[in-house]
Amino acid sequence: MGFRLSCGNLFVFASLLLLILSSPLVSRTQAASQSDFGGAQSVVQSAFSAVQNADRLGGNVTALVAQLNGALSLIQKASAENATNPAQAAKDLANATSVAQKVASAAGPVGQQGSAARQLQFYLSVGSAAVIVAVASLIYIFGDRIYRRLWLRAYGSYEVRKIG
Repeated sequence: MGFRLSCGNLFVFASLLLLILSSPLVSRTQAASQSDFGGAQSVVQSAFSAVQNADRLGGNVTALVAQLNGALSLIQKASAENATNPAQAAKDLANATSVAQKVASAAGPVGQQGSAARQLQFYLSVGSAAVIVAVASLIYIFGDRIYRRLWLRAYGSYEVRKIG
């Protein structure tokens, strides 16, 4: 006594399968837990620390801060929609975590670039100061000679006549 699938039985089987898969009990996603939110916030906090360190090194962190603000807004959005749309809340938390991880990984090179730029600016300042001191010393030592030569070239062809 076997089970045979006829067209009628196949239709009933397919209908039941579709009903089970589309049932709210099966497709309902669990709401994100506090540990999910805590994990996302922890990743954002570590990214914030990395951005703060990059800023301390002199890096331009404007874009990174904007991305972190976007991650924070995604977490707030997920918190607001967690009760009504848990699937979207989970996606928002995952996106926020991904953005924060990208920011944390980008903060190191930004800090190194800022540090290198700061060192270059320091060396340029010291070099410029050395050149200014050298030129000022040369003008102090040879300034009178230079002035007399320039004056003679400018007014050397003039004749002085006694008037009266």
